[in-house]
Amino acid sequence: MSKKVRKIQWSPQKLTAKRKCVDRKRISVLQTENLFDSEEDEVSFFTVSKLNTIQNDRIIVDFGNLESDNTLFRSQIDLDENKEINQQTTNTQFNSFDENTFLTKSLLDNVMVECRETSQVNSIKKETSADSEQDKSCLTETALETLLNDTPLELFSSPNGTCNLDKIELKEPLLKTENAANSFQQNNADDSIFNTINLHSEQNDESQKQLKIDDTFANINIEYFQKDDKNVALTDVVSHDVELQNSQRFLDDIAIFKVPQAPPVPKPQNNSYKSKQAYNYVGGTQYAVHSNLEYSKTLSNLSRLDWDSQIFADKLQSDFPSKGDFFGLPDKVKKMIFEHKGIEKLYEWQEECLNLPAIRLRKNLIYALPTSGGKTLVAEILMLREVLCREKDVLFILPYVSIVQEKVCAMSPFAIAMDFIVDEYTAGKGKCPPVKRRKRKSIFIASIEKGAVLIDSLIETQRADEIGLVVVDELHLIGEKGRGATLEVLLTKIMFIDANIQIVGMSATIGNLQEVSNFLKADVYTRSFRPVELREYIKCGNDILEIKTAGKTLEEVFVYNRNVDYNYNDVIARCDPDHLAGLVAECAPENCVLIFCPSRKNCENVALLLSRILPNKFREHRKREKDDLMDALDKVCGVLGDVLAKTIPYGIAYHHSGLTIDERKFIETAYRFGVLSVICCTSTLAAGVNLPAKRVIIRAPYVGSEFITLCRYKQMVGRAGRAGMGEAGESFLITTSRDNVRVGDMLSSPMDKAISSLHYEDAIGLQSLILSAIGLEIATCRSDLYRLVASTLLAVQATELQLSTEEMVLKLIREMFKHKVLELCSLPAAVTPNISSILTTQDVRNKTTSASSSQERRRLFISKSTRFQLTNIGRAAFKAGIDYNRTYAIYNELKFSQKHLILTNYAHLLYLVVSFNSNVKGDELFSADASILYRTYMSLDATTQDLFKLLGFTEASAVKMAKTLSVQGPLELKLNRLYKALILLDILNVKPVPSLAVQYKVERGTLQTLINQSIVAASAIVRLCEQLEEFWCYKSLFERIGSKLDRCGTMELEALLDLPAVKINRAKQLYSAGFKTIEDIAKCQPIHLVRSVEHMPMKIAKEIISAAKIILMKKLDFLEEEAEALKLCLK
Repeated sequence: MSKKVRKIQWSPQKLTAKRKCVDRKRISVLQTENLFDSEEDEVSFFTVSKLNTIQNDRIIVDFGNLESDNTLFRSQIDLDENKEINQQTTNTQFNSFDENTFLTKSLLDNVMVECRETSQVNSIKKETSADSEQDKSCLTETALETLLNDTPLELFSSPNGTCNLDKIELKEPLLKTENAANSFQQNNADDSIFNTINLHSEQNDESQKQLKIDDTFANINIEYFQKDDKNVALTDVVSHDVELQNSQRFLDDIAIFKVPQAPPVPKPQNNSYKSKQAYNYVGGTQYAVHSNLEYSKTLSNLSRLDWDSQIFADKLQSDFPSKGDFFGLPDKVKKMIFEHKGIEKLYEWQEECLNLPAIRLRKNLIYALPTSGGKTLVAEILMLREVLCREKDVLFILPYVSIVQEKVCAMSPFAIAMDFIVDEYTAGKGKCPPVKRRKRKSIFIASIEKGAVLIDSLIETQRADEIGLVVVDELHLIGEKGRGATLEVLLTKIMFIDANIQIVGMSATIGNLQEVSNFLKADVYTRSFRPVELREYIKCGNDILEIKTAGKTLEEVFVYNRNVDYNYNDVIARCDPDHLAGLVAECAPENCVLIFCPSRKNCENVALLLSRILPNKFREHRKREKDDLMDALDKVCGVLGDVLAKTIPYGIAYHHSGLTIDERKFIETAYRFGVLSVICCTSTLAAGVNLPAKRVIIRAPYVGSEFITLCRYKQMVGRAGRAGMGEAGESFLITTSRDNVRVGDMLSSPMDKAISSLHYEDAIGLQSLILSAIGLEIATCRSDLYRLVASTLLAVQATELQLSTEEMVLKLIREMFKHKVLELCSLPAAVTPNISSILTTQDVRNKTTSASSSQERRRLFISKSTRFQLTNIGRAAFKAGIDYNRTYAIYNELKFSQKHLILTNYAHLLYLVVSFNSNVKGDELFSADASILYRTYMSLDATTQDLFKLLGFTEASAVKMAKTLSVQGPLELKLNRLYKALILLDILNVKPVPSLAVQYKVERGTLQTLINQSIVAASAIVRLCEQLEEFWCYKSLFERIGSKLDRCGTMELEALLDLPAVKINRAKQLYSAGFKTIEDIAKCQPIHLVRSVEHMPMKIAKEIISAAKIILMKKLDFLEEEAEALKLCLK
């Protein structure tokens, strides 16, 4: 055998050459595997058996142009077995050769010539031999040349099976041909719906139950997909003759469900309130008085998709103070509302609602309308009327801090113009109890938790009557675990004290309105009104079904609409099987699109995918504004993330809690102004931020790993079709066959019920209610507590939940006495303080055997009228707003630290703050990274290392952690806490949050959440220490910690950081521009602020100036009160 003849190694090799492939439209350089050395000559070869092996492995080899280049392509592309092959296969050409025949270059050239001649004579045929049935690969020169010309270069990968697509940038759109091949091997694609890119459900594993987010396609680098001649992004291909397989399968799967039937519509009477609205999809009105609600049958199905009409009473006359014709408000208020809202008149339902008997008689009211119906405007008019006409304070409770800050900014212009105060109550903001003002009244805009603290402070100081109205947005959150219990406790105490406080609740998604109205003793007003029609669709595979709520059968409810493929080529079809890009391009960039994704990571991946396959028109749309947005994120927020840097040029961004508040605010503002046309977000945006859209796409029917509920679905789709955004809004729910049954169940089910959570987790919520009631002295005996608990939502639902509220109260009282949380107001002399058992009068009555005298002395008898009070530890638990078990744990931490407190820096105090919110393992929010913790520990100064040693972390522990790279073990709790304390220490040292996020591998938004939680914890510890005299030294220390965490800046910037939504970077900008005090900003004109500060929108400038004026109004109020007090003393 010649020395020049060698065997070919088919395993992955080092790249030895580059082949230049000339495309019809572009020249690109493609690195491929060189099977021959560059110096090899004519006799380089491989055998027929090798060729057969390649063919059996479905590997296509390019024999074209061998005379100019010895390189052979090894591709992973599989040809479609069902498509006709335009060239005669070459299997027969090799039949004449022996299996071990060496195929030299000359021999292969001859074969290729024969192939050309055969292809010109023979028609297209399929191989019928057994060999050809096993191997469908096309080896003709023409076919391979066509394949090379028409297939994107990214599809060719190295022989090891990997496909590194992100290294090659395409400058031209990918072309779709009839012979376009699949771009990924079957084993490289995750066909689960839970993959980052949904693939067809037929290939899913039916046993898979948990949501899995896969990053298979996270690094795909595909710039464009199929375009038509006019450069239009996508073309909607509708085939009327297509078989409705996906549609029919969906209907078959949901055939077990019945179509929801609307309640019968009562016949209207002569005095009925008739709608004059021009829209033909405005539904009827339902209004029910609370006293008649329990007998009402028409309200039993208020949560259905369509509400029936009901008789509306004539307008009632009342003695409510009036200062004008606009629902008792001055005309000035009317003009401001219409100017700020950009409207010319109220909707008919809004006028109807504002004239309800409940409003005129100041009764509690719940009004429920679909999302985007204009509920908030009604609440704002009611609040303004209460403040200006009745001259009472108002509490406005909102679910999220971001909405609180947004509403504070929105109400500030009204406060300045009408001379009242707007106060923000979130985290460290807001004084409890509030300053008592004689001249100006206040609207307290608060989160649920801070609102509860505010009401407690007013009840304790006997000032609850200063509140005239409490408005609760998103009332359905009363059924949410944790926060729902806090809201229920708050509303229960307001009703129990009977201080003539009106409660108004609003929501779009409450399934048990009757139960909630019984709890609040409220009238109910509902209407199926939307200012813009909403068209709902379900996408099953390529089929789109429209939901027609008026249908009587499943076929009439789920109506076939169209079939789409948007001219996708095979590459894009693999990457985007759900046609997200096509659905987006139908609407954007001229209109806005919201894409709801199951998880935060999925939001980022979908945004990246869209940015890589959407056409150039998205990049050119408002390019200058998008450049400004990226510059603002970089300079004002301190960082422009890698993902946003790639997606914003295409008008696409993601939005979730991993971003900081500043980043989210910039993205929201850019979206409202149309600079961003697509936002990929999580479900929290549906309730957390007011961002309307022309089209809403629900990426998958999941929220996290849980299947979507009807309540969440309605919140999401309700973002589509806001007023001023076209004639109709559209929503698309993308589903697959595996979820058909669950989707059908969700859509045919009634709205989610708001179920009380007071009894969850050993009745912590009920314990909090009892502690606060006893601490506030509104219920100090068993009979009072029974009455109090009987007025909760839990009591309304007790029968359904199979609970006895009295037994639960009795059990909690016993536990509280045993843990020394409660004590009698006056202990009998014969009873010792150390009580081991608690007996009530019922227990004594039911006891059949008498106890010994020693046991009798150790028992405490409590009748229904026996009064008791909180001990010091009980009062500390009540003030801190936590259960008594956590109070004891924090008490022990503070007691231990008091003897060894390290005050040379803030590390030890921050550790105690973190301990307040810590769970059993200390891994709430995130856990410690062992390698980072070890490196940070080794670089700490001696003082901070002393804290580690104090907590039991020795050098041996450090070495063990470095070896195992794990914090698990007996020190896991303390190490997780220390990890967070070190981050907070760096934040107090004014290190930028973005750099800390990189250093500690934690998302920026998560770090901001840690800061906010720590501010709340520091405030709670201060209140706890106020009740325990032994901790007198802690109060001022934790007050300082809370203040520094809230501002996170230098002394010069602290005044500016008091402004809402002004963080450290914005404060630096203002300070550098010469606005060093609140007074400097208050007397500035908005246009001057915009010109002086980079990236300052006019809207933000107005909000900052209004907030500064509100702060000065508060100072003026305080000084005037002091002056009045001094004048009285001088008289």
